[in-house]
Amino acid sequence: MIKSSHRLSHYRTLIILGFILTLILLVCPAQRVRSDNFVFYSPRGYEVVPIEMIGNVKYLPLLPVLNAVGSVSGWQEKRKSMTVYFGKLQLELRMGDKKVKVGKAEVALQDPIRASNGQWMVPLDFVHFVVPRLAERTSYRTGSERIFIGDVKPASFAVSLKSLPNGSRLSVQFTNPVRVRTVSRNGRYVVFLGNQPFEPLEQAFRFEDPYVTELTFDDQDGVPKLILTPGSAALNFYSSETAGGRTLLVDLVKPGAAPSPQGPTASPPVSTGTAGPATPSAASKPAGPAATVSRQAVSPETLLPAVVLDPGHGGEDTGARSRDGVLEKDLVEQVQDRVSAALAATHAYRVVPTRVGDADPDLDARDAIANVAHAIAFLSLHAGSYGTGGPRVAVYTYAFPAPPALVPSEPTRLAFAPWDEVQRAHLERSRQLASALEEQFAKLSGITAPPPAEAPVHVLRSVDAPAVAIELGNLSPDLDAGILTDVNFQQQISEAIARAIEAFGGGTAKP
Repeated sequence: MIKSSHRLSHYRTLIILGFILTLILLVCPAQRVRSDNFVFYSPRGYEVVPIEMIGNVKYLPLLPVLNAVGSVSGWQEKRKSMTVYFGKLQLELRMGDKKVKVGKAEVALQDPIRASNGQWMVPLDFVHFVVPRLAERTSYRTGSERIFIGDVKPASFAVSLKSLPNGSRLSVQFTNPVRVRTVSRNGRYVVFLGNQPFEPLEQAFRFEDPYVTELTFDDQDGVPKLILTPGSAALNFYSSETAGGRTLLVDLVKPGAAPSPQGPTASPPVSTGTAGPATPSAASKPAGPAATVSRQAVSPETLLPAVVLDPGHGGEDTGARSRDGVLEKDLVEQVQDRVSAALAATHAYRVVPTRVGDADPDLDARDAIANVAHAIAFLSLHAGSYGTGGPRVAVYTYAFPAPPALVPSEPTRLAFAPWDEVQRAHLERSRQLASALEEQFAKLSGITAPPPAEAPVHVLRSVDAPAVAIELGNLSPDLDAGILTDVNFQQQISEAIARAIEAFGGGTAKP
């Protein structure tokens, strides 16, 4: 009887202790939780560095970060301080301090230096504030988990979705040609995008659609890929590439329904199971808590200079409308197609559109496409009302609302300049581009081309390149569209734009 009571008391104690431990876990969650990776892209390849949460702050291990950026030649560590020799620079850090000394400069961070598992840890904003002082050129979007170092120029993409009679078609427009490889895994489709680095405008695209639920971008192992989640497991998947690998079309349709005649005709993917990275070596040893994963880079082919064409409006935003029902969004898309063809005929440029089909990306997304593509020119196409006059083509550069406190003397990298001030460094070249366009438009018979003007065209403000808006008139609710929809008129305008771009400079003619 005594033994039974003792055993019962022991069980009660264990139950109480278990209850207390559960409460502690609920009220005081673990302070360190392994989460994502940070990817460093450089001409050497890429490095994957694990991110660790300490409190509510993302941290990176210091030495792997520095080796991903360049080369550490040595370091001296004391109990509360550390000196790292990085090329000709010397970095000095103190545990618990929010400042890092880089050479003779002192750089302030938002969070202090920490230690974890015997490693010195730096907060994620170390990438923003310190790394640009260590590398000659960097490109980093605040909040992202990848940085591009040196001459690395990432590709990007835009996404649109349209309905089919028995399904939906997803269109992915890439800024660079892509050789995709698709596999099926756990009810989702994974689209590998080759070895070139990507900077997505959005990490995830979610759709209110019965056939397509979500499209997410992932490169946490250094291998860029898109992950497509269908709305149902009972759907057929068809994919194809068009436009020389710059467009991926994916049809998700009901079983028994054939893909659209104008759409993909490829068979559903037959590769199943766990999809590995695009390169054979990527399946080698996984990264440990403090390790980095290195892969050899593939030398990208030389790319032609990018001209970004931005057809205004799209989707529910139709823009101006003529009396006979011509919509601005449709008109400028037609003009964009002709300008693209005229520029392609020069063999000197590649054209990057900001929207494909009847999509309506926001202004930041349009600007980001231009900045990721490292455009040599950005042209936003519009149409509007000019009263009862004849056809008119006006060109605008951006007009800032007020002088800034500090005007940069040369173009500043987007990641380290205030987003709303980026265009200021390019205003002179934007004016030169506007003048080149006006000169060509003025040569066209029967068309009025006023001198270039300044206007607060918001889409121009954050473009890190020479940027202009072109407005075709007259598109008015009181008049028919008339000559604006004429094929010959649109062709004249498009060829004039191509000639202006060539006169402006930036392209190298190809045979």
